[in-house]
Parts: sequence; C-alpha cells; structure tokens
Amino acid sequence: MKFFKLFTPLKIKNIELSNRIVMPAMHLGLADQGAITERLIDFYVERAKGEAGMLIIGGCYVDIYGKGLPSMIAVDDDKFLPGLTEFTEKVHEARKDVKICCQLYHGGAYAFPQIIGKKPIAPSEVYSNFSKTTPRKMTKEDIEREQQAFVNASVRAKKAGFDAVEICANAGYLMDQFISPKTNKRNDEYGGDLEDRLRFPKETIELMRSAIDDFVIGYRISGDDFVPGSNTYKEKAVVAKELSSNLDYFNVTGGWHETKVPQLTMDVPEGCYTYLAENIKKRVKIPIFSSNRINDPVLAEDVLLAGKADAICMGRALIADPYLPKKAKEKELHSIIHCVACNQGCFDHVFQLKPITCLRNARAADERRRGLNPLEEKKKIMVVGAGPAGLEAARIAAERGHDVTIFEKDDKIGGLINVIWIPPGRNEFKRMIEDYTYWINKLNIDVNLNTEVTVDLVKDFDPDVVFIATGSQPIKPKIPGIDKDHVYWANDVFTKDAPVGRNNVIIGGGATGIELSIYLAQFGSLNPDEFEFLTFYDALEPEVALDMLYKGSNQVTILERLPKFGSILGKTTKWVLLDKCDRLGVKKLASVNVTEIGDRSVHYMDSEGSEHVIENVDKVYYATGVKSNDDLYKPIKKLGIKAQKIGSARKPETALEAIEKGYKAGNRI
Repeated sequence: MKFFKLFTPLKIKNIELSNRIVMPAMHLGLADQGAITERLIDFYVERAKGEAGMLIIGGCYVDIYGKGLPSMIAVDDDKFLPGLTEFTEKVHEARKDVKICCQLYHGGAYAFPQIIGKKPIAPSEVYSNFSKTTPRKMTKEDIEREQQAFVNASVRAKKAGFDAVEICANAGYLMDQFISPKTNKRNDEYGGDLEDRLRFPKETIELMRSAIDDFVIGYRISGDDFVPGSNTYKEKAVVAKELSSNLDYFNVTGGWHETKVPQLTMDVPEGCYTYLAENIKKRVKIPIFSSNRINDPVLAEDVLLAGKADAICMGRALIADPYLPKKAKEKELHSIIHCVACNQGCFDHVFQLKPITCLRNARAADERRRGLNPLEEKKKIMVVGAGPAGLEAARIAAERGHDVTIFEKDDKIGGLINVIWIPPGRNEFKRMIEDYTYWINKLNIDVNLNTEVTVDLVKDFDPDVVFIATGSQPIKPKIPGIDKDHVYWANDVFTKDAPVGRNNVIIGGGATGIELSIYLAQFGSLNPDEFEFLTFYDALEPEVALDMLYKGSNQVTILERLPKFGSILGKTTKWVLLDKCDRLGVKKLASVNVTEIGDRSVHYMDSEGSEHVIENVDKVYYATGVKSNDDLYKPIKKLGIKAQKIGSARKPETALEAIEKGYKAGNRI
C-alpha cells in the first residue's frame, strides 16, 4: 500500500517533524531517583533509530509536590541538567532529525503522600480515588509557586537540548483538577465557572510563553474525562479553544485514571477514541495529535486521511517494535511486531513499581544487554512445541543463524495462543500467530505439524539441542462427579471441543474462568455486523438490537475457592474483565469449595461451612489451573542430547514470561 500522509513532514511552530508518528510520554520505570539512566537513554536511542518523528519523554515532574514515583524523570532542579543534556545529545546523535519533547508533569491530588513526604496539594480538598488521600487546598502562594515550577522546568528543558515541552494536563492530573467541576470547588478567582477554572492553566501557559517565547509548547489534554460530574468532550473542545492562543499543538488522549470506561485494554476497539481529537481539531488552528489504541500504521494513515488529526501517537506499539515507522515507510508491514494491548509488561509493571518490559519484545527497556549474540557455532536445533516460548526461541535462534526445526502435535502453530484469542475482546492475541508465521517463512524455519514427538523421533532427527516447549496440561480437581459426561475442561469450549449449556457453572475464577464466563454470557448475542445490518434497514428496533448485541440468554455462575477473582490477571486488565462479568449478569461466588457435581446440580460449601446447591445445571467447566508437561525431558537427556525446558514446560507461566524465556534460550545457544 501507499502512505500519502503518514510520512509527510509536519511543521509545528519553528520545528518540523520528519513524519507524523509520535511516541507519547509513557512511564517506563527507568529513571533512578529522578536521574536519567543508561537504560533510559538506550531505550529512546533505539526508538530514534526506528525513525519516529517525535519522542516525548516523561512525565518529568516539575517539583516535589508534583512527583509521581521515584522512577520518574525529574526536571525540578539544575542538578539534573547534565543527565538531561546527555540524554538529548545521545538521542539526537542516533538520528539528527528526530525531535525530542519533555513532558512536564504535576500529579496534584494524584501524588502519593508516602512518596512526596507530605500531603499532596490540589485546587480543593476532594478525596482522590487514585492516591486514596484527601489533598490540601492550594493557597495563592502554592499556586504561584507551582506555576513558577512549570516555568523553571520549561527553561531547564530548553537548556538541556529538548526541542519542545508538553504540559501533562490529562488523566486527572493537576491541570485537569483545576479545570474539572468535580475536583475544583473553589470560590475565588481560580474556581467557579469554566472561565475561572481555566485561570490556573491559562496563567501557567502565559508565564511559560514569556520565558521561552520561541520554544514549542504542547498540551496533553483528555478529550473527555469519562468521569461522572467532570468535563465531557463538549467542554473539552471549549477548553482547547480557550487555551490554544499560547500553545503550539494539542496531544489528545482519553479519560482520567479513575474512569470506569476502558481506555487502553485490548477490548477497546482500535482507533475508538479518534473522535476526541477530531472534536478538538474542529475548534482550533494548531496541530492535533490523536492517541489511544492506534497500534497499526495503516490505521494511522486512515485517521490522517480522514482529517481527524495531524499526527498519530503510538506508545505501546513502539515499545513492541521500535522500528515500526522505518518498516512501514519501507513497505515491510508484515515484518512489524505488533503490540496486542495486553498491558502485561508495560502498564501492569507500572502498578507493580517495576521497569517496563513487553510481551512482544523481550529487549524492551534492556536494549544493550539483550542484543542478539553473534553466532559462534551453527547448531541443529529441534523445538518441540509451537507455543509462545517455542516460537520465540525458534525465531531468535534462526535469526542468529542456527538451523531450526519446529515439531508441533497440533495442526497449527500457536499453542495456547489459539485459545486465548477467542474470548470476546481478546482477539488481538491472534496477531502473534500472524507475526510468527511471517518470521517462520522469512527465516526458513522448518515446521512439522501433526507430529507427536517421541524419543525415537528425536534419536532419528539427531539434533545438537532440543528446546522442550510442550506447554502445560490441565489440573483436574478431585471432586466427586468430575468425570460425568457434562463436565469439561474450560479451554475445550474455546476450541469447540465442548458444548455450551443454558445454565453453566465454572469451577475456578482465575483468568481462564473469568474469560470463559464472558464468552458463555455473550454466546448467541448479535455480532456487530448483524446489529448494523438489522438497524440500518429498520428490521429491528435499536433498543431491542442493543440488548441482543451485548449479551446472550445463558446463565453463568463462577465458583472460586479464593477470596478474590482473576488471579494472574494484571491490574489494568482485571478490573475491565470483572466489570464486564457484572454487566453481563455473571454470578460470582468467592471463598467456596465445590463438594460434589450431580447429574443436574453442583454442591458447594461457603466460607462459614454452610452447604448450598445450584440446581438445573446443564454444563460444568473446570478452570482449576495447569501443570507442566515435561514428559520428554528426562528420556531425551538420557540420550545424551542437550535439552532445555522453556515456557510452561519448565513451570506454568504467563505468555509474557514464556516469550522472555524463549528469547533468552534462543539467544544463548
């Protein structure tokens, strides 16, 4: 295909982006007490080489009151100037025409008292659901000090060699707290109607402009807060118009951290929030960036051609593949390693206070140590199992020059990926199979499907090394009645090896149990194409069609022995799936033990020892964990052949862990 807009230059004040792909600021967890680190430099050097038009780093906190986490970047003191300067010099050295922007951050009420060592400050004393604290109301002196902190930080960024600054005014941070009627209850000139609530950001921008008149100032804005009682897309268009006179671009994203409307998870349709950028673009004359769930250059081009934005932000997409812009420009679209919006290595790690990594890119945030090792001796490698770990080990080993052959007992590659992409809202996992299929063909990796590996087969093949990536197998709980004909392993539903009932009970409320419950609750509902057809031709009333679109007619109950549901699921995904369960009417019972499965019933005991019975049950599914499938390991070792267990064959792992282990195995051999 041809790109007509994506790779054209974009003029912003006195700078020019070489193309319209922007990497927005993302917390990476790579700074050290505010200071720039080698890993942070390496991360952005790699993205500069990948040819994004602009890299926005941050958030960079402007003072102690604005500080988020110790692993965030500081721009609040001149002592950080040498590190910031080294950063811009090395990134510019990697590619001279890349533009680097410093995002100025202030958490306001979102700051954590235990991190800043004092009570957070905000426009009003309104409890924050994010930091779980009530901030101190800002005095006039506080307001002047924090405004000057933004000014000082912008001057510092300019001195350090950045090409632009961006005010972090989205997601419910300090600027948004002043603008929102939900968090600004002041009765002075900084509160009240929208005009007065805009006074703090307006004055701050004016002060910054007077200090760095010729410098690019951008503004990251929530296109809609998606929080009851706060600003909607209608008010945000007015906000943008009022602020635009002293700004050079708007970077439009989605809602606040505390919104109950998913923003970044896999079930958010790609490009879903581009209307927010379009809404603001209609009201202002400066360039507009569109953000959230645009992970594909083809979609990015469509957004630009539709006139919804002037540039496209790709965050996680460039974590997954730093060279996405270069590959797209050179028309190597199939070689792009696609982000699947799993959030496992990026946003989940943020909440765990860990440096980011990536399901799709084991080198992310560790570029220097995890470069491909040079091949010392070409070896014949046998990979048993074509799941995530086996595929990644095969890809890396073959890329380094080894002779690699994959053996898979199924009729297709992917292993458990073929199951996990089937539940509603999880279909992007399928991209992993498409990507690996491309690499198998490109790297001439031999694949033997429908092949059960035996010791004799290994002996005949005579490899130098065997990677045992045979995955896991289900744990069948020892419950009376578990072997009845209407009881199935949960994953068999996804592969169509088990039927769907009308009244279903799931034993186990971990990741698989939750995803199965959503699948069963929505089974038989209208798909989007059917909905569009029937409503377009007035064949079905819209309200009736909407109800049929969201859910089917099955009853679903989950029984979980632990007090909480969704074990293993990351924080950023868990709440979305559990909320979806509730909206679909799934009944969730925690802290219970199943005691018996009858012909049409399930018996369980609650935490207080009381017995209960679920009647008229059609189907029962167990999702009670897995164990390693490593039966081949010891027999192969006895042959004297070097063997290594990877992925869940070693121990049950997430896909993120399995791919990381596969990468390391393929890179070490």
